This record gives sequence, structure tokens and C-alpha cells, in this order.
Amino acid sequence: MYQRIEDVSDAWRRLEGPNCTLASQKYGLVSAWIEAGEIAAADCAFIVIEMAGAPVALLPLVRRRAYGLRVATWFTGDHLGSYAPLIDLERWGTVSDGEQARLWRQGFALLARCDLVHLPDIPAAFAQASGLSAAFGGRMLSDGVHISRYGDWASCDAERRDKRRRKVDRQQGSKLAGQGEIGFEVVAAGAEADGIIDTMFAHRAERFKVQGIRDPFRYGPIKGFYKRAMQGAGGILHVLRLDGEVIAVRYNIEAGGGLYSLITSMHPSPEMQFGSPGKQNLLRAMEASFDGGYGFIDMGKGESDEKRLWCNEKQPLMAFAHALTPIGRVAAAGLAVGERAKGAIKNHPELFDMYRKLRARFGGRVHSART
Repeated sequence: MYQRIEDVSDAWRRLEGPNCTLASQKYGLVSAWIEAGEIAAADCAFIVIEMAGAPVALLPLVRRRAYGLRVATWFTGDHLGSYAPLIDLERWGTVSDGEQARLWRQGFALLARCDLVHLPDIPAAFAQASGLSAAFGGRMLSDGVHISRYGDWASCDAERRDKRRRKVDRQQGSKLAGQGEIGFEVVAAGAEADGIIDTMFAHRAERFKVQGIRDPFRYGPIKGFYKRAMQGAGGILHVLRLDGEVIAVRYNIEAGGGLYSLITSMHPSPEMQFGSPGKQNLLRAMEASFDGGYGFIDMGKGESDEKRLWCNEKQPLMAFAHALTPIGRVAAAGLAVGERAKGAIKNHPELFDMYRKLRARFGGRVHSART
């Protein structure tokens, strides 16, 4: 186990090239989080498993304190929809199930000053292939990741947009065009990207204010993370402009031959909403992405209209909670109860309706169960 990310950079990059399938597995993304948050090395843990002297698995964790507990978990929290260790699955598959489980338990035992290892949001298929399920059991989560996966734009367009949808898109596009010149662009890392990201966060802040929700991106380190990740983790922005002004943004990270959408924003002006700039930007982003050679677009967890319209896959997720101390065992049991309760609320119309009314009454201070 290592505590400085620099000490595992060589092993990480050797594994990442041929084996990275999730945005959360990228060295540049985790490095950006550590730098932006000024996370001390003492709070970092990088577990590396080797075979014949070469790295075969790498698990990056950060130690946090929550309600008096010392918890090791993913670095970037809720900012990504899915997580997993970085593993050479072909070589790892030559190891027996029992030996995989032993190696994971041995790695977790190296975590000093820690009560609990909590690993939520792991794709179920990866949890099985990695041996984590065999080692720790795990629980299926109520949330899943929504993905649009097509070989080209023509296939996506034919399957996801019917005659009525195309008519609506044309009408909304005409309303926007009636206000000025519309432009769409794909922006990579650079000086221009930083300014667009600032605009994106300003749009989001105004939106949260209207909804009565605390802005989760208000902290400087969070904004710094997204700018650093843009540079170091393969960031891509889809940007819609009206007379040169940014009116909608989609922030993505490249990984595994596709795009992972982390944040979307649109201009807060009520006059602008009639043209649905967010939907118009997404329409152009889908076309540009699939025509540009990307194989999928991961839109993250939670239900939304855009996911129902564009996504043809829902990837189930699992969570693992491995206790290292007696108080950790109590916390693990509590997490299981909480996750079951969340699933009950999401899947029970009456409970969810009650939840929404409470959320409206208390000004959005209750975080949504459907992101």
C-alpha cells in the first residue's frame, strides 16, 4: 500500500492504457481531485496487487471522517456515477476465486486508522469479474447507470427519435434560432475551456438558487477539480451558443472509448427556456459524439427525461462495505438499512410523492433520491 499518488504513477499508467473502462479509473482525474482539495498523503491509500512483479490491480482510496467514523472510500464521491478498481482482467482472471478474495482481504487489512471500507457504485458485472463479490458479498443498489450505446449516429437517431420527437426538436430549434445565431462546438482542454466552465457553474448556481437547493459546486476546490480534470483526464465540452454567448454546456470525460457526462447546464433566463437550449445542445452532442467515433455516452445515475429519451442500457450497480473494527461493523449494517430505505422510496410512488412534498415544503433542503 502507498500513500503518495506519485509513488504509484508508473503502475497506474501501465494499467490504465489497456484496461481503463471508467472515467473514475483515470490517473488524471484522481490526481486533479487530490491537487484541488489539497488532500494530505496521510489521507490517501493506494492498494497495488502484483503478479510476477507487474501490477495487476490498483485501488485508490481516500480516508474521511464521517460521524466519528474513519472511512476509506472513492476520492470523488458523488461527482461520478460509477467506480471500480483498475484491473488487468485478463491476467486477473487466471487467479482462482479463493486467491482473489484472499488478496483483496489482505489489501484491505493494510488500511491503518480506518473503521470501514465503503465502495459504492461499482458496476455489477465488474464486481463479479474483479472478485469483490466473492470476497465481500455486496448489495445491489436501487440506482443504475444510464448509457446510450450505438455504433453510429444514424442508428441512434433511428431508434431514439420518432416523427413526433423530430418535430418537437425542430420547433424548439426554430424558437432558439428566432432569438439569434445558433452555434455548436466541441471544446477540448485549453484557455477557452476554463471560461466556459466558469459560465457553466454560474448557470448551475442560478438554477439551484431558483430551486431552493444549496449549490454543491459552490466550493472553490470543486471548481478547481473540474478545471484540472479537463486538462489532465481528457475533458470534452459540448457547447451551444446564441450570438456567441454560451447558453448550454455538457462537461464530459473520455474513457473506455466513450464519454462520461458529469455536469450539464443551461442559461437560466426564462425567455431562453422556450427554445430548450439544454435539449438542443444534447441533440447536437449525441450526433457529434457518435459521428466522431465514440461508442457510448454514459449519462450517470438517476432518472430524467433525457435518459429516457436517449439511453438504451441501464447498468446495475453494487455497493460493498467491509468493516475493519467493531464500530465499522455497526456502520456497515446502517449503510445496508439506508440503501434499502432509499430503494423503497424510489420504487414506491406514494413514498416518493411524500418525499417530494417534504422537499418542496422545506425549500429543497432534503437531497433528491432521484438525481
